[in-house]
Amino acid sequence: MNSKGLSLDIINAIDILYTQTYTQTSEDLHYYNNPVSELITPEWHYSDSFQILDNNLQINWDNLGEFDLIKTMIDSLEKKATIPGDDAIIVGTEFERSFCSWYQPYHYLPRQKWGVHLRYDSWMRVAVLFYHNCPSLLGRKLDSIKSAFLYLYVHELFHNIVENAASVMEILLRKPHIYTKYYSYVYSNLFNSSNCIEEALSNGYLFLWAEECHIDRDFLKDELLKQGPGYHNFIQYSSGSSNFSKGNRILLSQIRYGDLNSTTYDPIEQLIVISDPIQYSSIYNVPIWLHRKPRPVY
Repeated sequence: MNSKGLSLDIINAIDILYTQTYTQTSEDLHYYNNPVSELITPEWHYSDSFQILDNNLQINWDNLGEFDLIKTMIDSLEKKATIPGDDAIIVGTEFERSFCSWYQPYHYLPRQKWGVHLRYDSWMRVAVLFYHNCPSLLGRKLDSIKSAFLYLYVHELFHNIVENAASVMEILLRKPHIYTKYYSYVYSNLFNSSNCIEEALSNGYLFLWAEECHIDRDFLKDELLKQGPGYHNFIQYSSGSSNFSKGNRILLSQIRYGDLNSTTYDPIEQLIVISDPIQYSSIYNVPIWLHRKPRPVY
């Protein structure tokens, strides 16, 4: 496994916790079933993928242009950018809802491919959209590709931030399954609904760091508002850091108690790290996987 730094430390601590405290029951078996495979179509979830940007070069705006994969995408963008109306199909891209990207938690075994997953065609389509329409990226091929990557990556990175916060609770409370109970009974049941606060906050996190992604804030706001239930609710938490923190407090309550309607809101929102995603990436080094085509399912 190629995870390094704090990600590896957290995973090791979780494994030790589960080994020391785990007594298997019939109920516990449910928590090892990975709900991601039920949220993402089998064609994409089980498709072949390979790890990208996996070297000692830090992921930041300047360094992204040095990755060979991104360099080779410029010619593809040139071809797509000349197709009239090609960008029109991009509006409303909704991450997990349209399977353009998703996050695979490390809590589920086997974890060979935990981390952020991206579809190559979705990455290119978002780049075309930015190239034609985003005021801060108009006519700039390389920058549009880099911003499209960050657009997908930063949203999914927030899901890792949330999982890490849940892991801290599990370690401190010596209580396994906090995250898997939340994922099975809250997140999975609320997915694609207006009550899915984790997706709203993921978009809120992306919007909070729009400048780091070099995406015009007004343009990004309009695009995110076109998304579906849950996703477009980011606007409820984007009017300031205090609103975003309140949303994180509610989310952590759902995670801590495994209940959508928990009435206890402990002031522990600091467990969710909302610092610069570029800085976060350099510390946690979350694996990134690229999918080029779906796997046929018969």
